[in-house]
Amino acid sequence: MLLDTTCFWRTQLKLRSIFMAVLAVVGLAGLTLWRLADHDLGRRASESFEFTTAGHLLTGTLWLPDEIPHAAIVLVHGDGAQDRTSFGGYAPLINAFLDRGIAVAAWDKPGVGSSGGNWLLQSMGERTDETRAALQLLKTRLEGVSVGAVGFSQAGWVLPGLSQSDADFLVLIGAAVSWQDQGRYYTRTRLAQEGLSPNEIDRTIADQDRENERIFGSDASVTDAPDNMLPDRWRFIQQNRSANSREELSRFDIPIFAIWGADDLNVDAEQDSTIYRELLIEHDARTKILVWPDATHGLLRSTAYNWQLTEDWSWMAKLRFIAEGRHAFAPGALGAIIDWIDARSREDGSPQ
Repeated sequence: MLLDTTCFWRTQLKLRSIFMAVLAVVGLAGLTLWRLADHDLGRRASESFEFTTAGHLLTGTLWLPDEIPHAAIVLVHGDGAQDRTSFGGYAPLINAFLDRGIAVAAWDKPGVGSSGGNWLLQSMGERTDETRAALQLLKTRLEGVSVGAVGFSQAGWVLPGLSQSDADFLVLIGAAVSWQDQGRYYTRTRLAQEGLSPNEIDRTIADQDRENERIFGSDASVTDAPDNMLPDRWRFIQQNRSANSREELSRFDIPIFAIWGADDLNVDAEQDSTIYRELLIEHDARTKILVWPDATHGLLRSTAYNWQLTEDWSWMAKLRFIAEGRHAFAPGALGAIIDWIDARSREDGSPQ
């Protein structure tokens, strides 16, 4: 009898172990599928849109939440050739907005995807005009809904050119103030990572400034472009390298949420957030300026994703981003942005 009882309990323990293992596998599979859903925009209600700017037809997608939207945003790209979802990188962000009842519109940059033109021939002012046209289209499509823009990095020279007739609110993520200051910071950070001393870095930056003036200055021509630089890229830099948003920010008339990652390797978060505070301190009580802890240039968790360029990401970081979806962002950062947009929509009387 004692032997039978012992066997019984051994069997029960084995069954329990198997059950717990199966439960763990099912739970892990469910968690994985839940996270992977963050990268799926095909399950969302959407519609195509197009508009013309600077003589070129641009195409994009408007994604709609399950319920009636109480706010809507356009996404404004940073630098580089990017399609409407930044080749899938925006998907977790877009799904996070949609889950909170915020419609999202984004388009392929000129010359990318289905859009005509060439983004490398654009000035920052022309990018502002492009964003203004998209906002107007969104206002027409979603009448009575609070409409704004969420821009990344280079959008810091795009969105400040808008006014309250264009948008109800603006969000800037990792925005730079001065093009040339941003370039110096980017290079200084890279050189420090390579192990150069502060004196060596200072000398290198001074040499770079002189060389940039020779290559891109007012007296330069495309023949001065480096051998590895395409002519269109040279023209893009030359026409935009004097970009500085100070003057536009000083006369800003739209509520703005400006946020930087504290560990930004591309933009000097402390310096530029200080400039924003100085210029906008008496601007609007609704304006919020934050430096978010443990966050990158794009507000991802800096412990896992802090590279200057996404093409520098390790394969492990790429797999991790796929697995984590919106949870790759620094804790609370997306929520802070969405909560602020929600507050703006309530002020505007948009449907909740």
